[in-house]
Amino acid sequence: MTDLSQPFDVLVIGAGNAALCAAITASQKGARVLILEWAPREFRGGNSRHTRNIRYAHAEATDYVTGPYRADEYWEDLLRVTAGRTNEALARMVLEKSERVPEWMMRQGVRFQPPLTGTLGLARTSAFFFGGGKTMMNALFAKTEELGAEILYDAEVTGLDIEGGCCKSVSVSVDGETHRVSAR
Repeated sequence: MTDLSQPFDVLVIGAGNAALCAAITASQKGARVLILEWAPREFRGGNSRHTRNIRYAHAEATDYVTGPYRADEYWEDLLRVTAGRTNEALARMVLEKSERVPEWMMRQGVRFQPPLTGTLGLARTSAFFFGGGKTMMNALFAKTEELGAEILYDAEVTGLDIEGGCCKSVSVSVDGETHRVSAR
């Protein structure tokens, strides 16, 4: 088992898409990273393993989408599906920066398929993962492990030690034992 007595630079709780993206980014910047995943290894990946595509703003067709889907149109779609209940500043920041996401994902080993044809109307707004979400997640796990981040499965986080607005350590239950894991 991973030595939990020494502090890590970064603790990531969960092992879904966002968690692995954070772990990869921190690892690429030289941080010692520990991912605490409640699920067993065979069920890793959270809901992301069940997805099939991503939606992102883009100015033109690419090898993975058939036409433009600009941030303003994306914003209108977001307002419609949230019934207007969204943080505009945060959403606009994410939408405007989303165009770089597919390239970043491909650098981590994720592959996209050519645009879908036929009656499905998502080929302009969404890029589909080659092999679906489980394959996408496996690519991100492979990159995470290649970068040296450690993953602890069957690890239930049961408490957070917050000081001055920062999480200093977590309590984690592994094999019936509780451990305190600290992070810088």
